[in-house]
Amino acid sequence: MKRKLVSLARCLTALCCLLGTAASYGQFDPSTKLPVDPEVKIGKLSNGLTYYIRKNAKPEKKVQLRLVVNAGSVLEDADQLGLAHMMEHMNFNGSAHFPKNELVSYLQSIGVQFGADLNAYTSFDETVYILPIPTDDPVKIEKGFTILEDWAAHASLDTAEINKERGVVLEESRMRKGATERMGKKYFPVLFNGSLYSERLPIGKDSIIQHFKPEALERFYKTWYRPDLMAVVVVGDIDPALAEQQIHAHFDQLQNPPGELQRPSIIPIADRVNNTAMVLTDKEQTANILQVYNYIEKAEPITTWGDYRKSVTEGLFNALVNQRLSELSQQPDAPFILGATMFYGLIRGYRSFVSFAMLGDKPAKGALDALITTTESVKKFGFLATELERAKKNLLAQAEQAFNNSDKMESGRLVLEYVAHFLSGAPIVGSVNRYAFLKKTLAGIKLEEVNALAGKTESSQGKFALLMANEKSKPALPDDPQLVEWTLAAHKLPVKAYEEKAVVKKLFDKLPTPGRITNTTTNTALGTTDLTLSNGITVTLKPTEFKNDEIHMDGWRWGGSHKYSLADKQTTSNFSSIIRLMGVKDISAIDLRKLLAGRTLNVTPYLNEDDEGIEGTCNAKELELFFQLVHLYFTSPRKDTAVFKSFVTSQKSMMANMLANPNLYYADTINKITYAGNPWAPKFPTPADFDNISLDRMMDIYKNIFSNGYGMHFTFVGNIDMDKLKPLLETYLASLPASPMTNSFKDVGLRPVKGIINTTVKRGTAKKSQVNVIFTGEGKYSKDEALKLRMLTEALNIKIIEKLREDMSGVYYGTMSGSLINRPYNHYRVETSFPCGPENVTKLTAALFDIIKDAQDKGIEEKDLNKVKETLKKQYDDQITTSNNWWLLHLSRSWIEQDDPAWILQYKTKVDAVTSADLKEGAKKYLNMKNYIHVVLNPEN
Repeated sequence: MKRKLVSLARCLTALCCLLGTAASYGQFDPSTKLPVDPEVKIGKLSNGLTYYIRKNAKPEKKVQLRLVVNAGSVLEDADQLGLAHMMEHMNFNGSAHFPKNELVSYLQSIGVQFGADLNAYTSFDETVYILPIPTDDPVKIEKGFTILEDWAAHASLDTAEINKERGVVLEESRMRKGATERMGKKYFPVLFNGSLYSERLPIGKDSIIQHFKPEALERFYKTWYRPDLMAVVVVGDIDPALAEQQIHAHFDQLQNPPGELQRPSIIPIADRVNNTAMVLTDKEQTANILQVYNYIEKAEPITTWGDYRKSVTEGLFNALVNQRLSELSQQPDAPFILGATMFYGLIRGYRSFVSFAMLGDKPAKGALDALITTTESVKKFGFLATELERAKKNLLAQAEQAFNNSDKMESGRLVLEYVAHFLSGAPIVGSVNRYAFLKKTLAGIKLEEVNALAGKTESSQGKFALLMANEKSKPALPDDPQLVEWTLAAHKLPVKAYEEKAVVKKLFDKLPTPGRITNTTTNTALGTTDLTLSNGITVTLKPTEFKNDEIHMDGWRWGGSHKYSLADKQTTSNFSSIIRLMGVKDISAIDLRKLLAGRTLNVTPYLNEDDEGIEGTCNAKELELFFQLVHLYFTSPRKDTAVFKSFVTSQKSMMANMLANPNLYYADTINKITYAGNPWAPKFPTPADFDNISLDRMMDIYKNIFSNGYGMHFTFVGNIDMDKLKPLLETYLASLPASPMTNSFKDVGLRPVKGIINTTVKRGTAKKSQVNVIFTGEGKYSKDEALKLRMLTEALNIKIIEKLREDMSGVYYGTMSGSLINRPYNHYRVETSFPCGPENVTKLTAALFDIIKDAQDKGIEEKDLNKVKETLKKQYDDQITTSNNWWLLHLSRSWIEQDDPAWILQYKTKVDAVTSADLKEGAKKYLNMKNYIHVVLNPEN
């Protein structure tokens, strides 16, 4: 069950989803109220419950249901801190129609997986329940709406179940403890200026979770879970009339409580009067992070096309200033690893202008100066017209792609828009209206309007500057008053105008001499075409109609980093990251981004341990440009010493304190234990490791790989036009240099230790532990056997949750995963992991081993095996009919693993054929109780 947090990551994601507008409105008059997407029906019951219904056929035979409750932790009373979240948990632990844990068991039986599918989250302002349901059976649909009704009004709130769930919620709270939580408790009261948001964190207080009376939970439920604060959202492959009928049948009779409390539309946050700063340190903090909040003000609602236009203008401003900061971060003497500054929604009803930087071990003052002077430069000199035009092109391209794929949008994405509309009034104009609006009006947003927004980055409020750092950095850090002084002084520093050289207009001056397609075969069953090119490169094409404007590509062959010496390990480990940053030909990565503005494509070369290749995505319109970029990555790599030095400096800075995090240190230690310190084993890099990267050697390795394309196999999946694609294959792939060679990977002899290893790692100050049990060994690879291993671990996951979480209340989650691998040698790895209290490590580990022994002695219960089968088959039905990336992964892996790609067509039959006896045999084979590693992370004290 996920919990939404206030974070800059949310607003960075939002930058990718800007809504666009312009000045010449036509039918988009600025005073006209925004339309609602005509594909969705919005209604309201007499009791005030709102509903949203949209028919959507992707994926087929599945509907996404949501119960949205406009109530979260900010509405709790003083004796209820954490009970909004507790209520979310209790809705999975007994209701009128599903006593105790029968809800989860029933949903698993119809292929709905707990956690991955069935989920919920509680935030400050809302609680949202997530329920995808198959629509291939009217009974399943009926029960789906019954579950929503039970969540809304019929939770059992049995005292015994409440007492059991206390432990689970406390384990979730324990899991979150650490540097971030400790510092958050200190700065939240300052950030939110003493408002309820600083006191009502969704996770609550452990002492209240331990001791609250059931009546306090029932009071929250009866007060805030009521129809006028709820919405039911239905999006998927379902008859809208049936959906509406079900909503009326299940929710018409619900009533609001007498004397109901008014739900505040906005929780007051007082204006900040004085400039304030906090400098916080913690010995487990991995990254030094700087944030400056210029103000927190009420956000204006977006209800008209004029409001819409204002929001997109702000979005353009954000994109432009952040592009400048991105370029700054790539300089050899960059003041920060990552920087961003923007207008964004801080919390419901409020927005802020905030600047953010990840410092690594770079000086805080230099980063602060760079962030603020970048904005001050815009105030004084503005943006360039060329910058704005590129931003508009990118925005329009995003909207066009959404429009082109509007009839192929997955229900899971659409449902998010309707949830946001109910909770905060977010626009849902739909992709058709959005694209039409952008096409007609985007050009009317003038440079002067975007530049003018720089004046709105500040207000009469005081600023809040926050610096969070590892305590080792403390001697170089300012105190609180000094950070305030630095922040104010940065606004007075001299600034200079941004300069831009001429941007390259095209990738090729002269096209390569084409090769030929020399052989063509088809596979009717798979719907694929296999081609051989004149230079020996082979290609598989899989046309699909899952998206109207999406093509995925992967090209690879045997090889990989283990072919090279141990001395090259750091060079090959950072290969892909550095190559991507340097651009191609004589075009830097920054200039390449400018050249590709408004184009939807990306290409990335890569180097794994046992294979090497290149991957990417594009839309149909940009297919030739995509091929040109692929060709240049093979034939014209670019060496950029300045970018390389910037990368090394930034990575060393970023890694300086990473192992201060107990979990990262623990993971690194597990690898050392598993491989007995073998230098080929994966390890977390230290700053010193980056001194062992050689740019010259990297370029030699790159040319060694990509100067000869022989043996490369390319797979293309998507809305492929074969007649247009084949000439491009001949021009850009068949023309690549390729001469016969042996492509092979190398087994460097990396093997796990054998026997039983029990080790305890002591790290961290929070009272929490982590348990990992790892089984490894040699095992013959086949797709059938890999499927059985997956089904075994999925079945045991059901038992782990039932026993360790539900029965023992000892964990928030526990998970087992396994893989069967055939390169560089046939072997398997199965790992179980769970966090818990130190006092519970021994008994929970014993319970895990009991589960394993039971599977080995008795096999898997048929009811659990059937749950796994149903889940895998439902997932398969979704993926095979909707996902280009799923097909790409399957087809390309089948080629490189040299097995039959048509196996996937028998997948459901293969799943049904697996028996409890098969899994019993697998449990004995892959969970060898005489050969495992048991590692425990305990706190230092």
